[in-house]
Amino acid sequence: RNNRTFELHLEPLRSASGEIIGCIGAGLDITERKKNEERVHYQATHDALTGLANYREFLDSLEREIRRGERSNRSFAVLLLDLDELKMINDRFGHLAGNRALKRLSEVMKEQCRSTDLAARYGGDEFGVLLVDGDPGMARQIAGRIEHALAARREQPRLSVSIGISIFPDDGRSVQDLLEAADRELYQRKRGTRGRVSPARAR
Repeated sequence: RNNRTFELHLEPLRSASGEIIGCIGAGLDITERKKNEERVHYQATHDALTGLANYREFLDSLEREIRRGERSNRSFAVLLLDLDELKMINDRFGHLAGNRALKRLSEVMKEQCRSTDLAARYGGDEFGVLLVDGDPGMARQIAGRIEHALAARREQPRLSVSIGISIFPDDGRSVQDLLEAADRELYQRKRGTRGRVSPARAR
């Protein structure tokens, strides 16, 4: 059975002397309008290719979590992820394979993150995760699960990901500080992957 959404308007029914003797109500079916509003909001806050939250939604959520963390003195974690060798995959296998690689990483992120976390496509080949109430141990655990789950997939080309982590408030109390701290670790780890076999060449 389809759920419908109604907008109700009520006003008092008065007698000739002005006394309230009842009420008059009217209901308007706004189901389609509501669906359209939700569709527009979803498109404004989500990445079209992967279905993850987009850059703006990620930053807005990070701002909200910083304010919540300041009030409650709770920590949380930020993961920045970079899909290794995407340019090589695009050059060798074509952009459809590159898009599929981005979707494969997003699927793994959805599987490995908790329902309370926010997974986002941060840029072209960059992704982010906001781990609500996350500590360093949890952040490392989820980062490791994402890396291992991606590596375990048999689909070609094989994929790998570099991940950087920052913790509020240890690594900063602003969006910029937290992103920069995670970004520094990400690129330290990315430099460490240069000795690996390229995922685009893996057989």
